Amino acid sequence: MNSGPRWRCFSSLISCTLLLVLTSCMSFRSDIDGLYVPASTTLQKLEPVSVFFRITHLEQEVGYDVVPKIIRPARGFRDIFGESMNQLSNVRSFATFTDSDNDIDDVGRRAMRDSLRSANDVTIHLTIKRENSFAKHTLAMLVSYGTASIVPMGYSWDYIITADVYNSSGSKIRSYSRRSSLSTWYQAALVLVYPFFPSEMKIEEIYLESMENIFRQMEYEGTLKK
Repeated sequence: MNSGPRWRCFSSLISCTLLLVLTSCMSFRSDIDGLYVPASTTLQKLEPVSVFFRITHLEQEVGYDVVPKIIRPARGFRDIFGESMNQLSNVRSFATFTDSDNDIDDVGRRAMRDSLRSANDVTIHLTIKRENSFAKHTLAMLVSYGTASIVPMGYSWDYIITADVYNSSGSKIRSYSRRSSLSTWYQAALVLVYPFFPSEMKIEEIYLESMENIFRQMEYEGTLKK
């Protein structure tokens, strides 16, 4: 008996089921905690400066990871960073360096990072961290898989965007932080809802709103100066 057609049918069924499970979700985000609202519309006239942006992307599953882990940038981060830079008017030039988990073994990259820091007037260490509860995620995953995604289950991530500003001598000038949460619900029946509530779009919104607001606060407070 030729088992080819039967196997192809079975494979197609598995593929469709996996596709349904992977895309059957909808995400909601909270407001940004710590948003800055300018007291007036008056801006200081600031001397142009050179800025070094050190960017660190972190992830931590609380209850599983002892320390945060360095990860790759999220989808579209470079575009979000470039758009956020429009809030700063006195940046004469800038350089960026994105931390990698291999930097501890790479003398050349560490040397380049230090040289960029010393060559610019101001250093902004931008940390983008996302964290969750490992226990809650594990429980939700067990219920979701155990019921074939019939029972709706929610997963949440907290996003913390921090910017530490240092002068040319290495002293910290200011520190800024914004925080938001993303909740994603999974259920097979949500496959038709997913295109209107994708988590990717909500994450980009959190990043853009947080970074724009931090840079706007720097602009109004005149933080970037020699």
